[in-house]
Amino acid sequence: MHKHIFAAVLATTALTAPAFADGHAGTMGYALANDGATLVTMASIAAPGDAETFPLETPLRAIAYRPVTGQLLGFANGSIFEIDATSGALTDLGATFMEDATIGEGPVAFDFNNAIDAVRAVGADGSNLVYFPDGFGNGDERANSVRRFTDAFYVDGDASAGAEPRIFANAYTNAISGATAGSTAQYAIDAEADALVTLANNAGELATVGALTVDGEAVDVTEAGGFDIVSPEEGSDMAYAVLQIEGQDSAGLYAVDLSTGALTSLADLGMGGFSGFAVSQGM
Repeated sequence: MHKHIFAAVLATTALTAPAFADGHAGTMGYALANDGATLVTMASIAAPGDAETFPLETPLRAIAYRPVTGQLLGFANGSIFEIDATSGALTDLGATFMEDATIGEGPVAFDFNNAIDAVRAVGADGSNLVYFPDGFGNGDERANSVRRFTDAFYVDGDASAGAEPRIFANAYTNAISGATAGSTAQYAIDAEADALVTLANNAGELATVGALTVDGEAVDVTEAGGFDIVSPEEGSDMAYAVLQIEGQDSAGLYAVDLSTGALTSLADLGMGGFSGFAVSQGM
């Protein structure tokens, strides 16, 4: 474990809005770096430079926070792991992957749908999978299995209709710690369209919300990083993303406007190479 890995590179970097630090100091952040071989744990995303890093025995393709239980889960080819965020230790949950439940090369978007307490994995190749945790549905045959649903595609009439999506991050609303939600909506980020989109769960339907912008200017994002939402209560959502913008040397932490796709820069993280991001609030 290496403590404060970002301290040096962030020593001269200030968050753009002091109110951000005041309002979200209790929000923890988790990220993957070094091709998924390192877990980065931020005690508060209001101070992302004050972080700890832990080597992972098995490289992960994506991570997701489970609001109902407070677990951090990881996705790897053929395995679902529980991650100890204080040590990086991995526990294989023994999930059964159906024969067609595979994702090709490239990034993986991974987040819990807090209405049903199951986690969706969407590949940059369009693959659309769901992991149903052990105990799901009190006897449901899908419990502790990963299953494939309709691949992601843009609906007719959308600005990106007919284009191949390149989804690398997703997040669900109403991610309330310690409880399921009455309803959720799923958002995703498409690196090909450089847009915030909605994703209609098992149906795979994508619809554009808006172009990703910073200070009103459209930006071109790479497929490195991640995206997540925390919800103090149902109907109250705060969305954050770690994104690498083309032409920039390092990734940044951004707030995401779910109604427009507008990004607000919160911090320069001083390095790149991220491949997953999740946030949580105390249970």
